[in-house]
Amino acid sequence: MAISERNLQGLLRLLEDTDGSSIDELVNHVSGLPAADLGQLRRLAASSPVALANVARAGDRAMFRWLESDWARLAATSNPGLEAGLTLISRTLGDEAAATIAPALDELADQVGARLAGDRAFDNGLGALAGVLTGRGFRGNATDYYNPGNSYLSTVLSQGLGIPISLCCVAILVGQRLELPVHGIGTPGHFLGFYGDPYVGHGTYFDPFAGFKALQLGDIQRLLTQVSPQPVDMRLARPATNREILSRTLLNLVGCHEARDEPERAQALRHWLELLNSR
Repeated sequence: MAISERNLQGLLRLLEDTDGSSIDELVNHVSGLPAADLGQLRRLAASSPVALANVARAGDRAMFRWLESDWARLAATSNPGLEAGLTLISRTLGDEAAATIAPALDELADQVGARLAGDRAFDNGLGALAGVLTGRGFRGNATDYYNPGNSYLSTVLSQGLGIPISLCCVAILVGQRLELPVHGIGTPGHFLGFYGDPYVGHGTYFDPFAGFKALQLGDIQRLLTQVSPQPVDMRLARPATNREILSRTLLNLVGCHEARDEPERAQALRHWLELLNSR
């Protein structure tokens, strides 16, 4: 049953309180309100930064609570789906944004498929994939690298900006729609992509952050030397599993939200990370 606007206004006044000892319990109470009431409360709080921040905290708690069972089921599987996991993470920002993920990936795959014209040779496939993604503006966000939006797939797809792992995920998920052999390589400090069969070493490494550019081994060593103090033997490199990609994505998000003093979201995402790694 919806709460009257008068009662919502009363809640709003309470949410303007800055006393941490009492506000947390109130935020927890507000997080249990129906989604429609939370939305109305958010609109009413637009002119009050303190109340709006507290409503946002309540909204985060509510969203993670609603999605908890879905994430737990995914985390318990032997091989959690990459797209399903990244979509669930994006749903913590709201269902509307997450609903755009599959259609956006489908559209990109259609454009790549049109360039392939039935020829799935390795180099041609990577060229078609890179050409479409760069042509659509996908690029590394070098100026705001630690913005959390760089790791939420819905935001990466809508803005075209990301970090190496999130941009590689776009390439992987587009590739899956076309049965293209695109893999993620979990090198330390800078996630790489591989097009081909990494188990026999037949294919091409690429840098998702730098326009999905093909890399030679010498290029990789120079790149990784800049970000990792430990030498990396690419002969031992293997494709990252879906669980590893999801885990690294969550770890990046926890760090980003902590750096922005957003402990509510950081704590919830850390809990999801623990569920994912507990199997």
